[in-house]
Amino acid sequence: MLSGKLIYVIIPARGGSKRLPRKNIYPVLGRPMIQYAIRAASGSKYVNVVFVSSEDDEILSISKALGAYPIKRSVENSLDHVCKQDAIVECLDTLKREFKTPDMVISLQANSPEVTSDDLDAALETFVKFDRNELMSFSPDLIQNAAFRIMVHDTVYQKTLSTKCGCYVTDYIDVHTIDDVIQVEQRIKRNAP
Repeated sequence: MLSGKLIYVIIPARGGSKRLPRKNIYPVLGRPMIQYAIRAASGSKYVNVVFVSSEDDEILSISKALGAYPIKRSVENSLDHVCKQDAIVECLDTLKREFKTPDMVISLQANSPEVTSDDLDAALETFVKFDRNELMSFSPDLIQNAAFRIMVHDTVYQKTLSTKCGCYVTDYIDVHTIDDVIQVEQRIKRNAP
């Protein structure tokens, strides 16, 4: 069902986080937080290319060293009030000038370091099995945690949610503060094989 599909991951990672400065590259167990997202996406059975969108040269440099393809984001789409989806649209428009147009796009947060390749793969399989246009990650209490959002290409450009929207339950911490870092580090250590 997913064979032959071109799937891109876009990790939006601006440099101007306020509550936890330099959040997207803040160390979690000694590694820049974005490394966890890049590793999960790169380890997927289905993802073809991993992109990182940022206006920040250090984030782009680290991401490239970790195997992601860096896409320079405009300053306008890096401001506090800008919606994440606007950054995803800009990145997709930019990368389509050099790469083929994908069948699916996954928006993957850098600040959800518990994300796994297995969850991404299972979510993609659910997405295709139930013929969705978009699928979002939710916490066990069914509150959207924004860790990832899978979309067919055209849905990326929609201004509203799809009528064929689905959810996938994950138990991730969305990191915004140093307390979140401490909690997520404890959970990662506890769940390590």
